[in-house]
Amino acid sequence: MKSKIIKLPFGAGRIVLAHELEGSATHLGGIKFGTNLRANQIRDGRVIGERNLGSGLVTNVGVLALANDFGWSATNALNSLFAKMKYHASGKGTTSAAETDIKLETVSTVGGQTPVAGTQVLVSAANAQKYQSVATIAYTGAEAVTEWGFLAYGSTLPAVADLSDATGSPFTAGGATSGTTTGTTLTASSATVMGQQMSIFERTSGTNLSYGLVTSNTTSVITVPAWYLVATGAAGQAPGNAETYVIRPIMWDHKVFSAINVVNGDSIQYTYTLTISSGG
Repeated sequence: MKSKIIKLPFGAGRIVLAHELEGSATHLGGIKFGTNLRANQIRDGRVIGERNLGSGLVTNVGVLALANDFGWSATNALNSLFAKMKYHASGKGTTSAAETDIKLETVSTVGGQTPVAGTQVLVSAANAQKYQSVATIAYTGAEAVTEWGFLAYGSTLPAVADLSDATGSPFTAGGATSGTTTGTTLTASSATVMGQQMSIFERTSGTNLSYGLVTSNTTSVITVPAWYLVATGAAGQAPGNAETYVIRPIMWDHKVFSAINVVNGDSIQYTYTLTISSGG
């Protein structure tokens, strides 16, 4: 399929001119898949604002986890990415979302830092199936909410304020596809236990700060497909002795938007929709 993308003026969007070759089943990126985030602000039991925040931005680490979805070892439980991909969290960052993002820029301090498991729903229609997750985050103080993240995690979500955990930090050694942690504090993955699978280890000291997606682990050693630079997503650097790390959930989607100003007692109901259209 030959195509040309034309940007319309004044932010009106874009159009695609396409000439399909006989027998072609190729589709342009973004044509067959779409995301949408809606946010309803609630105060004293009433909806005081409804926002359609538009499409989110699926991340590199989210796509990496989806590509490995066949490989999680635990077979006696719901171990797929989409089964675990249901947690909503919010923050105060204002930098535009990017595919390379692995975390919220600035997490909330008044409630949004605590991930809320959304209700997962299949919205079925002919040739346009939708996955949907709906969650309500309650806020305990005044804050300008400007970002949202959609998270997946294989075991227990990190409970500390910045959605991270430092169990076993620092590294004692590392290789192109591995990292060895201090002590034996990790939960080993197996045919019945997720362990640290479906989490990411972000190295937080040293040079060329990098992260890896855990595909399996022992009580002290994690296995990753590769290490990737936090800043750019390019090939990264293996961890070395005494370099610190934090464990984070996979952030599948990230959205930054103009402020929704909340006060103590407010809540925001987030509705995330992923549309997958058939064809080809």
